[in-house]
Amino acid sequence: MKSLLLISFLCSYWLLNGCKEKMSDEEVAQIGITQCQQQPQFIPGTGLDPGRAAFSTSEKRTEGLVLVQFPKDNADTAGRKVWQDPSWKQFGYMGPITTDDNGNVYTAPIPVINVLDNKSDKQNIIYKVDSKTGTMKALANLPGAVKQTTENPFGLLGLYFDCHGLKLYASSVAGSERTITNGVIYALDPTDGKITDKLTGTDALGLCVGGITGQKRLYFGSSRTSDIFSVELTKAGKFTGEVKKEFTLDMLGPRGDDKARRIRFDKNGELMIYGVEFNYNLTAPSEKQETVYRFRYDEEEKKWIFVQ
Repeated sequence: MKSLLLISFLCSYWLLNGCKEKMSDEEVAQIGITQCQQQPQFIPGTGLDPGRAAFSTSEKRTEGLVLVQFPKDNADTAGRKVWQDPSWKQFGYMGPITTDDNGNVYTAPIPVINVLDNKSDKQNIIYKVDSKTGTMKALANLPGAVKQTTENPFGLLGLYFDCHGLKLYASSVAGSERTITNGVIYALDPTDGKITDKLTGTDALGLCVGGITGQKRLYFGSSRTSDIFSVELTKAGKFTGEVKKEFTLDMLGPRGDDKARRIRFDKNGELMIYGVEFNYNLTAPSEKQETVYRFRYDEEEKKWIFVQ
């Protein structure tokens, strides 16, 4: 009986303290740097060279997800080839892409130029391409906007698979208006699409999980400003603690007001921010110019330093 009471007390204590599991310093430091993503198993059957193939959602005049084989070099004019499964183009234009440790690919719709091919009630659906078959199906239909607004035609803007916690993170701005922030960052189980946690009141673009600072944190770029924020995560990938501003892209680069479309760590632990102009308006993919910003974490000063 005493053992049962002790177990009950410990369980209650862990619940009250966020059930934080211990992580070693070495384990945390490799989060975001050690990658687990695998190529889908169906690629060899497409006839494309797996070593030169990558997924794209920004091909001109092409809806949906596309698999592109890139040329070997500038002289290889016939080396660029494109392949697309019929199921990849039935849901309109797509935006963010991420891949998991089994080669499954995740993507989400995003309107381009107009909303004719991307209906507002479908903007918060995450689609999954099966690694073995290559077939795309809906994984999760996340809560959408309570009311539609002409100020914001977007829903899901960011996707990221965390190799450490094996969670899929998705950022949605559905229902946000010019002066109202209704965005949510979701943590999901990639196997069934079930929501495991969420961070509300945040309009975010690019997402990335890393541990270079000594804490496992989700980094995300604001879709409203040029600021980069982060929030601590538990080992299992749940949100804990307060949102923290890390640094800003304001006044950097050729435009001076870029937003972080994509965030990734390189093998040296430096944070690469892929910045674009974003003002909640619709533009063609070819019109989006991207600039890469590189930041390094200074352990002594405990802050991020702009490198390049």
